[in-house]
Amino acid sequence: MNVAFVLYPRALVTGISLPVEMLTSAAVLRDRKLQKEDPLQIRLVAATHQSQPLTGGLTLQPDITFADDFNADIIVLPPMWGNPLSALKQTPGLTQWLVNNYQRSCQIIATGTGVVWPAQAGLLDNQVATTHWYYYEKFTARYPKVKLNRQASITAADGIYCTASINSQAEMLLYLITENFGQRIASIIETQYGHEVSRTSQQPFYQIGGQLQFDESIALAQDWMKRNLALSMTSQTIANQCGLPLRTFNRKFKEQVGQTPHQYLQQQRINTAQQLLRDFSMSIQDVAEQVGYKDSYQFSIRFKQICQITPSEYRHMVKAKIYNANA
Repeated sequence: MNVAFVLYPRALVTGISLPVEMLTSAAVLRDRKLQKEDPLQIRLVAATHQSQPLTGGLTLQPDITFADDFNADIIVLPPMWGNPLSALKQTPGLTQWLVNNYQRSCQIIATGTGVVWPAQAGLLDNQVATTHWYYYEKFTARYPKVKLNRQASITAADGIYCTASINSQAEMLLYLITENFGQRIASIIETQYGHEVSRTSQQPFYQIGGQLQFDESIALAQDWMKRNLALSMTSQTIANQCGLPLRTFNRKFKEQVGQTPHQYLQQQRINTAQQLLRDFSMSIQDVAEQVGYKDSYQFSIRFKQICQITPSEYRHMVKAKIYNANA
């Protein structure tokens, strides 16, 4: 996997350092054979080879420039402090470089004011995006073709992921780590970087995997499901809650969330179970009942299917804060 972090004036160092640490930590947890066959390569890229002034008087030295040959699989655009217009003027070649890489199916992650880059390149025209709340009005005025979602902390549109803040960027990185390295490794990374990954930020209405504009009925369905995890429910039950015919509900849900209602419900139940196992001294049976499973046996089977470890093993791991590179 090739990952490029773009440097430009006033970029926040934490928008680079935290995801680099999360990715490199995840990479070393893989099987050694996979590490050799598909090594993680991270490069800092800028318009020139000169050191780039970032926030706090810090500078970073680029590894490559936009003219160099590096086929990125993922490009990370960190947020900037203050108005991003000066960076737009001082970073020639970045927008065209983004377009060229995106046309090769490269994924783009832009955070906060860093969302101006794909917007400036025209990659977000007629697509949903989000940005930092203080930049909403200026962003809308400058990029009227972009469908700004002010309720979402994360949006996804054809391989371009926009995150509103450093916390939501970290949540986005956990998603990518899960997709590329598996749930077991993602769980370990979540444990080790638990203080950096937000636990209290708003749940994004516009879920990862969606490609359409925000739909309130689906948001209501997601909210109802998360508040009623202990109940037995079917897709028809959930469709009734948001006032949609079953076929319409199933189609809209899959389009916007990227999962079926059943898949989403199971994932939310396991996510909540992880929190209960991590933060409370409840029995496995009690946890199972809280998240909608009739008995601990069925709960343990489903938990292991998704997380690759049993609930007891997960609890031991997070309580002991184990970090084992050979695990």
